[in-house]
Amino acid sequence: MDSALDFLDETNASADEEDEYDFYQVYEDSPDIEIPYDLISKLETDEINALINKPIKQSEINKQNIVKASAVYQKHSADVGSAEVQIAKLNEKVKYLTTHLLKNKGDGKAKHGLNAIVTKRRKLLNYLYETNRETAEKIISELSIRFRPPGRLWDKEAKYGAFKNTKSKWLKIRAEEKLEKKVRKAALASK
Repeated sequence: MDSALDFLDETNASADEEDEYDFYQVYEDSPDIEIPYDLISKLETDEINALINKPIKQSEINKQNIVKASAVYQKHSADVGSAEVQIAKLNEKVKYLTTHLLKNKGDGKAKHGLNAIVTKRRKLLNYLYETNRETAEKIISELSIRFRPPGRLWDKEAKYGAFKNTKSKWLKIRAEEKLEKKVRKAALASK
């Protein structure tokens, strides 16, 4: 039984305690280190200057533009959900996503998001046009949105006027030729 109770022996315990306290003598014997406070303050000021001169992210600029646009169309200071404010916010998102997609043509998810935002904006414009035409027309003209009122059909020239049509050149030439043939036939018939 003595071997099992050796850990209670006081002679070994005092030796272990001395070894334990010898460990702390390493810190007492260590040399004093000078702390370079001037270098620390210089690094802190450099870090602050880097944060101050940090370029603004495009997402932060976009958020600021959304806040500005909603402030223009607010009816009162707490207005965040009226149709006018929502249309202005969605218009800013459309502008941002359009520029993003011009840079990143392969971003399919952004394209899907842009389609969803344009659809939501169109639905809000339809609602506003039905309830208050003057306000809707004012917003459409100020934000320069292409808008077709519900129930009205596009004529071809208005619908495709913004797109480059490569076939129009040949169609124009053929139309001129047909006109010339009609003029010749009319001239021959009159003789």
